[in-house]
Amino acid sequence: MARPQPQLADIADDLAAGQFWDLFGEVEHETLDFKGGPGDSFKELLPAMAMTDGGLVILGVSDTGGVREITGCSLSQRVQDSITRYANQCDVPVGLKPFRVDGVELIAVMVPQVSDRIVTTPDGRLLRRVGGDSQPLVGDALASFVRDRSRRSAEEEPLNRRFDPADFDVELVNSALARNGRPAVVGADLDSALVDLHLAERASSAAAGGDIEVTTAAAVLFARDPRQFVPGAAVQLVRRAGIGPIAGPTSDHHECWGPLEVVFGCCVEFIDRHTRTYEAVSGLFREPIPEYPHAVVREALLNALAHRDYGRVGTTIDVTVWDDRIEIRSPGPLAGHITVDNMRLEHFSRNRRLMRTLRSMGFVEEYGEGVDRMFQEMESRLMRPPEFAAESDSLTVTLRNQFLIDLDEQAWLLALDPWAGSAAQRRVLVELRRRGEAAKRHLADVLPSIDVDALLDEMRLHGLIERVGRAGGTQYRLSDELIRRAGVPARDKAHERTVRLLREIERLGSISTAEAASLLDVDRAVARKILNNLAAAGKARPVGKTRARRYFPVVNTQS
Repeated sequence: MARPQPQLADIADDLAAGQFWDLFGEVEHETLDFKGGPGDSFKELLPAMAMTDGGLVILGVSDTGGVREITGCSLSQRVQDSITRYANQCDVPVGLKPFRVDGVELIAVMVPQVSDRIVTTPDGRLLRRVGGDSQPLVGDALASFVRDRSRRSAEEEPLNRRFDPADFDVELVNSALARNGRPAVVGADLDSALVDLHLAERASSAAAGGDIEVTTAAAVLFARDPRQFVPGAAVQLVRRAGIGPIAGPTSDHHECWGPLEVVFGCCVEFIDRHTRTYEAVSGLFREPIPEYPHAVVREALLNALAHRDYGRVGTTIDVTVWDDRIEIRSPGPLAGHITVDNMRLEHFSRNRRLMRTLRSMGFVEEYGEGVDRMFQEMESRLMRPPEFAAESDSLTVTLRNQFLIDLDEQAWLLALDPWAGSAAQRRVLVELRRRGEAAKRHLADVLPSIDVDALLDEMRLHGLIERVGRAGGTQYRLSDELIRRAGVPARDKAHERTVRLLREIERLGSISTAEAASLLDVDRAVARKILNNLAAAGKARPVGKTRARRYFPVVNTQS
């Protein structure tokens, strides 16, 4: 899970260098940036963070040759005046905290998210944080962003009736408070707790119906039945037979409603019940393989719940499980400047209160990474990527259960995790596993749009494959190290024989070459080769010499 964003109060006055890097990490992202001091780039960073999700800037950390080092930045009068001047030019109120790391002074600058107006640079540019960069919006993207940012989101609306703590799940609210380091409350103090979670506002006048206005976002997150506040705040789940597009017969239908966390769990349970889990064996590994990667289903559901337009009352999120796919349709178009083409890199939160709370509760990691993670997870299984269809009134994501490789090969790749290789690298590994060895020409045919020379060089550099032969006879094969990690490369009957032999060694306790040959109905030379391959891969332990040699099982603590 992603490191939670530190607040100024979380930063001690004195830190050791190790504590500093543990607290912040070394990678810049949308809500964290390192600067040597408050220079010109700092002037652009303030409005970019304010127009995204806010964030923290640490002054006194330089990047030299790609290596971050603590160089220091003292809060002198000149530095403070520079920070104040840039903040005033952008009209962004910032918070400051000086602190020390191994005796070196640094400054933490907290930049708030600004959601009720547009913040630009002094020369009029509108910037957004994309990863660790500040990038300008132009053209249609700029117009869409300004239009949606200027529009009040439905989650901001006050409840359509007087707030009653009995309508809310106090335990879930207290769980969210605990994640934010705040004490638990009882029902009578629930409205104040929602203010602490930024889900309610103190009313500016008594005419508002009380001292505190609770927002629709609070009802979506914590109301026992949000439908009484937002008609349609529910998910319709259907299992249909067939592959469509003509609707097949319905075998199950269910409606999920309640606090968002409860709805999410209900949806996951329904999808798990109506999709398959395969079991594949690769070497000594027996891998359960879900029909759809759990992380992808999770992200698709969370995106629908967190980003739907709750102003479209009476319309629900619709989830349909078909034989060949899952479709998740959420009400409302893509928000802000987001398009199907840029959604892997950009993000825009229609429901900023919801997203802030979900992140603090651990449901959401880094902002804007969910869609990209879906693509990466599908690629890691060599499945078809997610499909997004944006309409004027809805967004539909489709997950298809179509694979480029079979289940045995998927299980074999899973044995390599947490290695995060690209889809192209995984295709090469599977092809080499199938063939034993392959020429570059064959691999280029498998991956026609890839620079195969560069790909193979990179894989050799990382110890994934080896090159054998020379000139026109050059072939590539899996490296010994990779075989030790993921098991013996097996193909067709050879794979079946290897798995069968491993099971018999485990069942009998040991086996000789003659016994293996009789069991597999093969020549002793073939049996000896399989046993020696198992020994070389660390899957069997040979004891004795020549005809007296027996092969014993190896206890694999990682399996």
